[in-house]
Amino acid sequence: MTQYGVNFKNIQIKTNFSYDKGWVYMEKKMNEPYLSSVKNVMRILRLYKERQNELSVTEIANMIDVPKSTTHWYIKLLEKEGFLSKNPRTKRYRLGLALLTLGGVVFSHKDLYKEALPIVQNLVNQLDETAQICLLENDDVVYLFRTECSNPVRLLTQIGRRNPVHCTSEGLTILAFQDEKTIGSVLRNELHGYTPYTITDPVHLKTELENIKEKKYAISKDQYYQGFVGIAAPIYDFKETVVSSLSMIGPTSRITEDKYPIFIEKIRKAAGEISEMLGYYK
Repeated sequence: MTQYGVNFKNIQIKTNFSYDKGWVYMEKKMNEPYLSSVKNVMRILRLYKERQNELSVTEIANMIDVPKSTTHWYIKLLEKEGFLSKNPRTKRYRLGLALLTLGGVVFSHKDLYKEALPIVQNLVNQLDETAQICLLENDDVVYLFRTECSNPVRLLTQIGRRNPVHCTSEGLTILAFQDEKTIGSVLRNELHGYTPYTITDPVHLKTELENIKEKKYAISKDQYYQGFVGIAAPIYDFKETVVSSLSMIGPTSRITEDKYPIFIEKIRKAAGEISEMLGYYK
């Protein structure tokens, strides 16, 4: 069987094309400290199960059989990158929402946002309107997670549904923070008018996106559904990238203009808390 040998200082790596034994063979040859560290970090993440969603430093150290000081270093590294988060009340560690992101992309599965549920539920309790977390996919906004208020109104915002990005607060909020290529793609498409108030002029929409990016929130009134208003704020990940949005939608008879400031404040605060869980700190 053909083998290749490469020397790096005192380490010899041999690649063997026997797939059933190759990785074991290479691991033995690559007996470096960083390999052990990577394995221990992966072991920490694997400790978390539904019945075991929070662990202390001592518990983790005992379970992976590593000194407490070294375990603490691993945990701090994972916390910094957003893969673990510390519960301020219990001082124990749980999985962070950075696990939802790979290269700034959020996987569209509602269960992945279960860690954000208390924050969203608290927002709904305070303002008593339906809230949802959305992401951008191609030129549409997709509804990933939804929590209804005590008096929900039937809307086309079910989990998994795709809605236009150019006339929904949740879509506009994410789009405003995308690169010029992504924004340009939307502006070049036909901007369908769903109501008399939908922005269908590309120049006007571009200006609106710039305003949203500066203000860090979006309001869409009567643009997709007449008689309804949506208010949304961006959710950032650990790379400081806007990956999704948190929005509330309700009838204009309930979310009146005099209530906009309190809605904006509460929604932005909740979106900020979710962003911190994703590893974003600023």
